[in-house]
Amino acid sequence: MTRDFLVKGLISLIFGAEFAWIIFDRRKHDSGKENSSGRYLPYISGAVLPMTVLLIPLCTLLFGDAKTAMYDTLDFCFGVFLHICLYYLLLMPILPFLRRHISARACAVLWMLPNYLYIIWVHCGQMSELYWVIEVPFLLIQILLAVWLIGFLAVLGGNIISHRAFRARILRDAAPITDSAALEIWQREVEAAGACKLKLRPLVSPVVRTPLSIGLFRRSVRLVLPERDYTPEELALIFRHELIHIGREDSWNKFFLVFCSAMCWFNPLMWMAKRRCFEDLELSCDETVLLDSDDDTKHRYAGLLLRTAGDERGFTTCLSASASALRYRMKSVVEPKKKTSGALVVGLSFFLLCMSCGYVTLAYQECTGAEVIYQSRSAEQYALRDMEWGDLVCTDEAALHRYLSARRVERISGNYAFSELDQEETSLPLLLDTPEGTLYITLSDRFMRLWVWGDNRREEYYYLPDGTDWEILKQIYR
Repeated sequence: MTRDFLVKGLISLIFGAEFAWIIFDRRKHDSGKENSSGRYLPYISGAVLPMTVLLIPLCTLLFGDAKTAMYDTLDFCFGVFLHICLYYLLLMPILPFLRRHISARACAVLWMLPNYLYIIWVHCGQMSELYWVIEVPFLLIQILLAVWLIGFLAVLGGNIISHRAFRARILRDAAPITDSAALEIWQREVEAAGACKLKLRPLVSPVVRTPLSIGLFRRSVRLVLPERDYTPEELALIFRHELIHIGREDSWNKFFLVFCSAMCWFNPLMWMAKRRCFEDLELSCDETVLLDSDDDTKHRYAGLLLRTAGDERGFTTCLSASASALRYRMKSVVEPKKKTSGALVVGLSFFLLCMSCGYVTLAYQECTGAEVIYQSRSAEQYALRDMEWGDLVCTDEAALHRYLSARRVERISGNYAFSELDQEETSLPLLLDTPEGTLYITLSDRFMRLWVWGDNRREEYYYLPDGTDWEILKQIYR
């Protein structure tokens, strides 16, 4: 067990315990049993991973070139989104079981856990070894990357355009609610939610058929009701429902799933996962609306759901949108079962999600040691400074240069420490004087590390598809 593995395990355990505590403790805040500046707070921000993915190429372009930005983005996206696909593949079959036994808020959070994979991948995701290296020709990578980018932009851009068009259509003829009784109920619910800083006034629109809130940012969020009469009790439930969505930033959570669907647009499982996640966000909201409610309130809320099935597009949250999920929501509201908080399930899921991340990588852009080590220069310009390898001594420096020049190497994606490279019994360290400065090379069974000291300082890792031939090296070192 390596130091990198232990560090990764510790970080994963800390964050897993934090998410478990949030699930366990948040019910008291949501029910109003504890004083808090905000009653309905986000469990996990849905903006974290999408913003990270978008910032990686932008930041790289500031300090590098377009080619480096492409490599960095590919390295990050391949590992993270491959892992998200596998995670959702495992989550979907067990979701019906989880819904019967743990709280709806825990089920909703399970869909959002991959948002924080960037912590493991970027900051502490360094693995000492790999279990599976996928080798793909670089030309094929370029073709697939171009096809994927077209699909990603089409799916994400289409969703954004649809969202903007839907928002413009429902707000075009919308007008602020002027009924004093309705505004009084709204203000009472705002105060109960601890959202007094929320500068929002409900609107009424002839276009919508169900109450909804639309918008990603607090300053741009709009709460819209259809043109119909509601009882004071129904208005209180409607306002509470939408305030929960706004407080938990469920629009961002939906954006996260749309972003994942765009990143993995070729995988039908992601589209299924998106739909299931949307359902669990609504179930979680229903659960919170009815915390400690009596049977009359539950039946009134069920009737409200039944009468307000409507349209949901873009990054919106609405009282009732999916007819396919309506039956399950009605049953959950009218006949709620006693369930555990699901805190342990959430914490353990995050721990396992992080600990299993990073064992698969992509190897591409095949070249030779002559290109990456010697930069296509003559090997005569490179001098071996340290001739020893443990108890052995290099007896044929020219043969060593020929061996290194002929090695097939491939670029790998991901963030790895390769601790085995520093273990003397399984690696060969080399120190070369080069025109660029001092070059430190370490060879292991399957990988090679290049570390250049000088004006063009860099550290690179490569995969050796043919492995290292220790028998040949032992003929050079005697």
